[in-house]
Amino acid sequence: MTAVPLLLVAPAIAEASAVAGGTPMRFLLVHGDMGQCRADNACPDWISAEGQIMADTPKKLQRFLKRLGNRQLPIVVSSPGGDVKAAMEMARTIRKQKLSIAVGRTRSRACSYSEPICQAALAEDGSIKGQAYSSGAICFSACPLFFAGGIQRVSSPFALMGVHQITTTYSEVRVQYRTEYEMVNGRRKVLSRKEIGRKFVGKYDTTKLDKAQKARLTGFLDKMGIDRGLVDVMLGTEPSGIHLISQMDALNLKLTTELSDADALVSARNCTDGQSISGCASPPPAPSPMSSASAMAGK
Repeated sequence: MTAVPLLLVAPAIAEASAVAGGTPMRFLLVHGDMGQCRADNACPDWISAEGQIMADTPKKLQRFLKRLGNRQLPIVVSSPGGDVKAAMEMARTIRKQKLSIAVGRTRSRACSYSEPICQAALAEDGSIKGQAYSSGAICFSACPLFFAGGIQRVSSPFALMGVHQITTTYSEVRVQYRTEYEMVNGRRKVLSRKEIGRKFVGKYDTTKLDKAQKARLTGFLDKMGIDRGLVDVMLGTEPSGIHLISQMDALNLKLTTELSDADALVSARNCTDGQSISGCASPPPAPSPMSSASAMAGK
C-alpha cells in the first residue's frame, strides 16, 4: 500500500539583522601611506573590512587570515551589519588570533573622495596603499558583534556605532513524501519513505528571541567580555531604527576598551601591558635644547 502525506517541515531559522542591500564585505591588506612615515617606508599595515556581513563572510575572513600567516594586524571596519551568526563567528575568529579592531575606513590617494577604495588603486596582489580615518565610518546592527571579538576595540566620536533588535526569518516549506508500508497483525509497518516534492510556502519575520537564542547571545557576550546590558539596548530598539551608542556608553558596556580612533590603532606599535593606544601610537618627544646641552656638559 502507498500513502502520500503532506508535511509542513519545521521552520528554517536565519538570524539576520534587518539591513537590506549593500555590498558584501571584502578584506584587503593595506600598506600605510601616511605622510609622517611614507618617506622612510615605515608605515604600518592593517586589514580593511568594509561592506555587509553575509553568511559566507566568515569563510572569506578565515581564508584571508590564513594567507597573512602569523601576522597580527589590526582591523579597520565599516559595515551596515548583516548576518548575526556570521558576525559572531567572525568575532570568535579574530579573538582567537588576538587581533585588535577599530571602527573606521581606508582611503587611497589614488582614488576619488567619493570612492575611497577603488579598483585602480589595487596592486597585483590585491593589496592597497592607504590611510585610515574614522569620519563617516559606521558599525551598525550585527557589526558590533563582530567588533566585540577584538582584543583592543576603539571607536572615534566621528564614527557611528549602533544596534537594534535581531530579526529572525522563518521559512516554511511543504514537503511531499511517498511512504510504502504493509499491515502486520493489524499494525502498520513502514517499508520505505521517499521525498517526492518540495514547495516553498512563505516566510515571516519576528524580533522575539526564544530562550535558546537569547542564551546564545548572552553567552557570546560573556565570552567576549562585553556587558550583558548590550542585549537590553538591542531589544529596546525597533529593527527599522538604530540606537546610536555614545563613546561613554560603549566604554561602560565594555564594547570598547578605550577612547581612541582608527588612525591611532593602526599606528600603535609595541604597546606594553596597560599602555594606552594613543600613548604608544605617538612618537617619542624630541629632547629639548636644554636637556641636550646638559648632556653635552656632563660629557
